[in-house]
Amino acid sequence: MKARAHCLIASLAACTWPGFAAEDAASPSAIAKLAQTGELSCRPSLPAFCNNVHVSCSGQTSIKTFPFKLRATPSQGTIESAPETEALRTLYENARIEWDSQGRYVLLLAQQASGYIKLLADGSYSFRTYAQGVGAMSIGRCN
Repeated sequence: MKARAHCLIASLAACTWPGFAAEDAASPSAIAKLAQTGELSCRPSLPAFCNNVHVSCSGQTSIKTFPFKLRATPSQGTIESAPETEALRTLYENARIEWDSQGRYVLLLAQQASGYIKLLADGSYSFRTYAQGVGAMSIGRCN
């Protein structure tokens, strides 16, 4: 983990994380940008969470989607969003974060409940939450 912390401080070109080599610095992925700056702005593609979005929205839920800032350090992450989203936002306070060693994705795991936010290198994300025992998903883009 200490090597990852040094990567956040050092320039991206000098970073030695797997997947963040100097050749990646010419066109940084969303993952590299998150590692370098510590935050991305994320916007949902749909107005509400869906029962499933692996193929398309399968049953829109009553849970409204919302824009958020994804903040990350080597070992923790959080989301910042409007006050009316507090119920979901608090699930991700000091959330555990997993950085793929190949730089393909970052996974933010809720501390107090099941759920995750998965950010892919191309900037797309999927946000999975469980409300009243039923899974709901949102998709969008971060930059």
